[in-house]
Amino acid sequence: MKNRITAVVAALMVGAVAFAQSVKVNDAVLEHNEDRLDIAFNVNMEDIDPSGNNAAILIPVLFNGSDSLSLAPIEVYGRRQYIHIQRAVRDSEPFENENYKFSVRDMPENLEYKDTVAWAGWMDGASLRLDAWKSNCCGKGSLNLVDKGEPFATYEEPMPPIIVYTPNYIWLHPTAEAVVKERSVSGEAYVVFPSGKSAVDPAYRKNSEELQKIRNTIDSVRVDPDITIKEVVLKGYSSPEGKYSSNEKLSEQRTEAIREYVSGLFEMPEDVFHAESVAENWDGLRAEVAATEWKNRDKLLEIIDSDLDPDKKEARLKSKYPKDWKKLSNEIFPLLRRTDYKVGFTVRSYTTADEIREIMRTKPQNLSINEFFLASEGYASGTAEFNEVFAIAAEVFPDDPVANVNAANAAMTVGDLDGAERYLELAGDDANVRYTRGVLAALRDDMETAQKYFASAELSGVKQAKAARELVESIIAQRAELAAKGLL
Repeated sequence: MKNRITAVVAALMVGAVAFAQSVKVNDAVLEHNEDRLDIAFNVNMEDIDPSGNNAAILIPVLFNGSDSLSLAPIEVYGRRQYIHIQRAVRDSEPFENENYKFSVRDMPENLEYKDTVAWAGWMDGASLRLDAWKSNCCGKGSLNLVDKGEPFATYEEPMPPIIVYTPNYIWLHPTAEAVVKERSVSGEAYVVFPSGKSAVDPAYRKNSEELQKIRNTIDSVRVDPDITIKEVVLKGYSSPEGKYSSNEKLSEQRTEAIREYVSGLFEMPEDVFHAESVAENWDGLRAEVAATEWKNRDKLLEIIDSDLDPDKKEARLKSKYPKDWKKLSNEIFPLLRRTDYKVGFTVRSYTTADEIREIMRTKPQNLSINEFFLASEGYASGTAEFNEVFAIAAEVFPDDPVANVNAANAAMTVGDLDGAERYLELAGDDANVRYTRGVLAALRDDMETAQKYFASAELSGVKQAKAARELVESIIAQRAELAAKGLL
């Protein structure tokens, strides 16, 4: 880590009347290397000229607030002073810092100064100055400060590289679906029968439209050559009016009549069509009443939920709440007399990427999640084609965790974080989903939330979670450190 200062000039008065000269300092370099601080700068000394009996001493000082450290001095001696110093030490130890002790006659015009000191924390933000001192003749006089220099360089620890979160997406590979892909489509029709009758009359009221619903549903899958219809299930419901035994028989007859009518519309094996019936639709009644805001709603529900047999429930509702019974008859009972239908079928498997992509654009409901994944493998991650595959898969399988996690990942690769959140709301809460929620939180710069999700996923065995957790924790720690230094 370096702090290089170029062309910095400090004017220092290094003498009194005898040697009031200027010293120029430039090209300062302060470098923190592990446990030391290396210091270097150039000093222009051509104007230093102490008298023969004096010495000019320049002391670099590193300081920061109340902390300071004097470095090796630069000493320039007049002729007589230099001779005296040489004699004094001739028979003892040599000069310390011999490179920085000069006779005025041997002094270089430019001095390359270097020193190294042990690193201390206070040195981050410390400045460097050059103090000028004067020494009198023959070492007998005192050392006097002539000028306290101005700072000419400041060391600041370099800003560490900002840690950036880079997502590592987990693309979930679905389990291959069975060779036979089972599907179904369903709906409900309100085929009306005259009172006490069980024969289907297409011309009665809106029966023609309701029967057409069933036919259209069957036709929607029958015309697809990749589909084989396995069953058509018709389930008829009656409303809770009249004796239960009569309704049970009538419901069976009416549902069977619809089965016979529908089966006659298609050239399919007879055993494909199945009829089921519910004598009285009390579950449907409860749901409809619960959705009202009627004054006696809770009391009606109490009777509906009771253990009474159906005929007694009906009698109690009629006797205790005759006005509500009339409303039930007019507004709710018609909704209960319906036929639910379901068409069950199988879809052949698709094996090539090109075929799967063609089916994806025309009949995406025919594909399995695994086939969608195969379609994505030929596209680069983050491309429009790649993201489209997973978006369509999530539409076809809106409740599937794998489809929604992959769709969320695809959305995040293009910056659609809100879209990713919508997919994850449908994905459940397993370990991979929690990991992906962590990715979303980190991309939103909510590192604390991301850390919690990654930690949870890590405990559940998601291999990528440990590195993701450590990354966001390092980001949290760095931000705290920078904030403490006032850098954020």
